[in-house]
Amino acid sequence: MIVGFIKNKEMKKLMLSLALSGLMLAGFAQEKKDVKPEMKEMQTSVHKHKMGRMHDGFKNKTPEEVAKMKTDRMDQKLKFTDKQRNDIYAFNLKQAKDHQKMAAEHQEHRSKMKKQRVAEHEKMMGMLTPEQQKTLKDSYAENRKMHKEHWKKDRQLKRKDFKKGEVTKTNDAEVKAS
Repeated sequence: MIVGFIKNKEMKKLMLSLALSGLMLAGFAQEKKDVKPEMKEMQTSVHKHKMGRMHDGFKNKTPEEVAKMKTDRMDQKLKFTDKQRNDIYAFNLKQAKDHQKMAAEHQEHRSKMKKQRVAEHEKMMGMLTPEQQKTLKDSYAENRKMHKEHWKKDRQLKRKDFKKGEVTKTNDAEVKAS
């Protein structure tokens, strides 16, 4: 053994600690292979936070597909009987259809509101003189610019706090001061 040839006790401790830490790093560096391929695919689709949408895995699925995915995932953990599986699938299917219907109603409502806002804005602009219209447009542009700057600053502060793992009082004071 290598440690037996080293005479200095401190050198022995150093070599032993280096060897142990090397073994630990090799153990931590091993790739996790126990994740099933279908679960890995689902994890990548569900945990993409790019657009702020957590459940993009269900986005283009039919209610039947959503119900099957949910039931299968629950069955893996809970080990359903055949009757329970059918009941849970029926429940998940009804829930998925209700959610799809509500999402469609919500989208329809949003588009109606957008059309209404555009029509109201055009009507209001028709009541104003060209100089007032220009002043109002400039005001809108200034508000958008201020909002964008505020959002960027707020976002940077949140990222900084998130990286630190805690919210610091100095950042809270900066946010209140601005």
